[in-house]
Amino acid sequence: MKESDWKYLVDTLLYACLVAMAAIGALMAFVIPEGPVSAEGTKYFLGLHRHQWGDIHARLSLAFVVFLAVHLVLSWKWIKIRSRCIFKRASAPALAAIALLPFFLLALLWAVSPKDSEKYRSYGLGAGERQRAERLLPREAEPQAEAPAPPPAGVRAAESPPAPPPEHAEQEKHERHGRLQTLTGRNTFRDIESMTGIPASVIISRMGLPPETPTNETLGRLRRLYGFEIEDVRILAERLLKEQGSGRD
Repeated sequence: MKESDWKYLVDTLLYACLVAMAAIGALMAFVIPEGPVSAEGTKYFLGLHRHQWGDIHARLSLAFVVFLAVHLVLSWKWIKIRSRCIFKRASAPALAAIALLPFFLLALLWAVSPKDSEKYRSYGLGAGERQRAERLLPREAEPQAEAPAPPPAGVRAAESPPAPPPEHAEQEKHERHGRLQTLTGRNTFRDIESMTGIPASVIISRMGLPPETPTNETLGRLRRLYGFEIEDVRILAERLLKEQGSGRD
């Protein structure tokens, strides 16, 4: 292929990436809602989640940068000639300033953007997500169990089964927490019951879901219907495990 043919091909790919990025940007800005307050089922478009569209946008951006670099290499002779015609002897500093212009724009946008904005604080999966989960899943007050009455005189109390060794109980607790970290939308409430030993009906009740919620349906489909997050289920299950552990202690 001739150099002009390569330029035509690269420019065509640059155009395709640019239009696709602009389309996804408009889609995420005006069509797909953002933030944790939006129902999870509304964050899908053509079967893809908002985060998946963001991943596609990121890959297109990387491809655009690669094609842009190839475009600059193929057009470098013309760029130098035009720079000398426009800037004369200052062509080299001008080219350096143009190369640094994108970083200057990024720094300017960073400077004018509000820092630690309340609007975006709860968008991630860190402390903000946990605070949101606390609001969505308020802890229910559980009645304290009454101490068993002492057996009548002359009657021998039934011996309770020996408690598991502390190190074994601690290892079991860590294993259950570790299994929860692999929780995805493909799992079900029945899977969580197998992972943690907590009845699926208890998890469904504490989530505030209807009692007839199917325990063998995937969490991915249920979250579209009821608007919760997978992270909400994980946080609640970990909390129930802690309550279970403290009750044993």
